[in-house]
Amino acid sequence: MAGPWVRLACQRHMDMLADDTGRFHFDVDAAQRLIDFFPDMLKVEEAGEEVPFYLLDWQVFCAGSINGWRDSVTGYRLFTEVYIEGAKGCGKSPFAAGIGLYMMLADDEPKAEVYSGASKKDQAMILFQDAVAMKQSSPTLNKRVIEIGKNPVWMLKHRKSGSFFRPLSGDKKKSGIRPHCGLIDELHEHKDRYTVDMFGHTKGRRQPLLFIITNSGSDRTSVCYEWHKNGRAVLQGDAIGDHQFFYIMALDPEDDPLEDESCWPKTNPGLNVTITEKYLRTQVLAARQIPGRENVVRRLNFCQWTDADIGWMTRDAWVSIEEDFGEFVKPSDGLFGGGFMAPDFAEAFAGADVSLGLDLAYVTDMAALAFCFPEGDQRLCWIEYFMPIGHTLEDLRRRESKDDKPYIQWIREGLIHAMPGPVIRKEFIGRRITEVQQQFNVRRVAFDRYAHKALEAEMVERGVFAPWVEHPQGFRRGGTLRYPDGMPIKDENGEDFKNPLWMPSSVFGLEGRVLEDKIRVQPSAVTRDQVANVVLREDPAGTGNRMFDKSKALSRIDGIVSLAMAVGAEDAIWPATDLSAFLNNPVIVR
Repeated sequence: MAGPWVRLACQRHMDMLADDTGRFHFDVDAAQRLIDFFPDMLKVEEAGEEVPFYLLDWQVFCAGSINGWRDSVTGYRLFTEVYIEGAKGCGKSPFAAGIGLYMMLADDEPKAEVYSGASKKDQAMILFQDAVAMKQSSPTLNKRVIEIGKNPVWMLKHRKSGSFFRPLSGDKKKSGIRPHCGLIDELHEHKDRYTVDMFGHTKGRRQPLLFIITNSGSDRTSVCYEWHKNGRAVLQGDAIGDHQFFYIMALDPEDDPLEDESCWPKTNPGLNVTITEKYLRTQVLAARQIPGRENVVRRLNFCQWTDADIGWMTRDAWVSIEEDFGEFVKPSDGLFGGGFMAPDFAEAFAGADVSLGLDLAYVTDMAALAFCFPEGDQRLCWIEYFMPIGHTLEDLRRRESKDDKPYIQWIREGLIHAMPGPVIRKEFIGRRITEVQQQFNVRRVAFDRYAHKALEAEMVERGVFAPWVEHPQGFRRGGTLRYPDGMPIKDENGEDFKNPLWMPSSVFGLEGRVLEDKIRVQPSAVTRDQVANVVLREDPAGTGNRMFDKSKALSRIDGIVSLAMAVGAEDAIWPATDLSAFLNNPVIVR
C-alpha cells in the first residue's frame, strides 16, 4: 500500500527503465552493493537484541534507486540529491546513518567527508549516534573505523582512506568543508537554507550525495516546503529534476487516519516493525480527546502538512477530570473578600506538599494562582483568580459588556477575588501567597518573569520569602540553576543542572495527566471558560513542541497557563540536593 507520491516515484522508476535516450542506465550490481552493505556490515537493535540490518521494502527501493541509477557518460550516480519525507518512527534515521557509513567506507572516494547536519547540535547528534552504535556493534567496522572523542564520540574515522563522519549543526556556522555526503535530519526544523547550501559545496567530488530526511511540517514558507513542493512537481512531471530522487510518504486526499486505520501503512511502511499499531492508536486517541494534539499527530505520524494554530481540548475531556473538593469563599461584603478556597478544605490539606503556578498577566488583566497537590500518582488542583474591577460597580459592568463575561456573577459565586481599582495590585497576591505558605508546605512557586520583580520586592519588604523558580512561557528554555552566590547547582553526575521547567513540557505533562485520568481539578465556570479559549501554537521550527498562545486566545487563559506551570513544577525532576538556598532566592536562573 502506498500514497500518491510514492506511487509516482515508482512510476518514474518504470518510465526511466523504459527510456531509450541512453542518458542513464540502471546498474543492478551497484544497487545490490548498497542494499547488501546494510545486513552484511551493520546491525540494529530489535527486541533488545542486535540483529543484521535488513532493509524494509521502502528502504530497498530508495537504496537501489540511489545507487543503481547511473549517468551513462560518467558512470557515476545519477541522483546527487535525495529527499525522503516520512512519518516518525518509519526508519529514516537509521537508514540515513547507514548511508553515511557506506559513503565513508565503501563509495571509493578518497578522504571522503561525511556530515550529519541538523538545525541544532543535539538533533545532528541523534543520526550520528545511530551510526556510532552501528559501528560499535560490528566487528568488521570496529577493526576499520576508529572513534574520536568519548562521551560523546564526535567523529568516526577510516584511517586507510582518510575519510571521516561527524555531526555539524546549522546553529554554528561552518566554512571550508568539502562534503562527499551531507546527511540532513528533520529539514522541517531548519529556519533557513544555510545547512542545505553548506552541504552543497561539493567542488572536486566525483559523485557527491545530499541526503535529506524529514517529517512533514507546518510552515509553507520554509526551505522544507520548498523541497516538498518541488518533489511533487518533479514526480508529476511538471519540473525537471534528473539529479534528484524524491520519496514522499503521504496519504491520499480522501484518507482520514483518525477514522480509518487501513490508510496507516501509506505513511508508516514499517508498521509493527519499526512502530506499533498500539502506539499509533494511542496517538490517535490523544488527538481525538485533545484537539490541540491533532495537528501534531497528523503531521508527525501521518505526513499531513498542517496549520500552526490549534485549539486545545474538548469540554467533555475537561469535565471528566473535574472533582468537587469543597467551596470557594463567597464575598462577605458585596464584591470583596471572596475567591479563595474555603477554610475547611484548607484545613483538610494543612501541611501538605504543594507546588504553585503564578501567572501575573498584565496590569488590567486577570491573574491566576494554581495549586497542585501530589497524592500518589494523582494530582489534586484548583485555581484562584484575581481581577481589578475598577472604582465603581458601573466600571465592572462596562468590563462585563466589553469582554462578554459574567464577572459579577463569578465574583459573587466566589470564583474570582475582586480587587478595587483599575490595575492588578501585587500586594493582594503577595498576601495570598504568604497565607498559603502558612497553611501548606509550598515546595516551589513557578513564575514568569513578567511583573515578578514588583511582587517579590513587595513580599521581601514584609520579610516574606517564597521558593521561587522561573517557568519560561515560550519555546525558550531556562538556564542553569544557581545558588544565591552565583555558583551553579550540580546534578548527581557533577554537571550543571538546567532548569527543567518550560512551557512545551508542562503543556504536554498536563495533557498526559488528563488523558491518563491522573489529575483532578476543582470545578469552576471561570476555568471552563478559559479552557474553551485556549489556542496552541506549534513551534515554527517544526519540533512538535507546543505552547499556549495568549495572542491568539479567544479570551483570557491565565488560569490554564498557571495550572500547566504548577503541574510542571510538581512533576519536574529536581536535583537530589539541598535546594533551600536556591528556592528562597529568586535571582537564580541565568
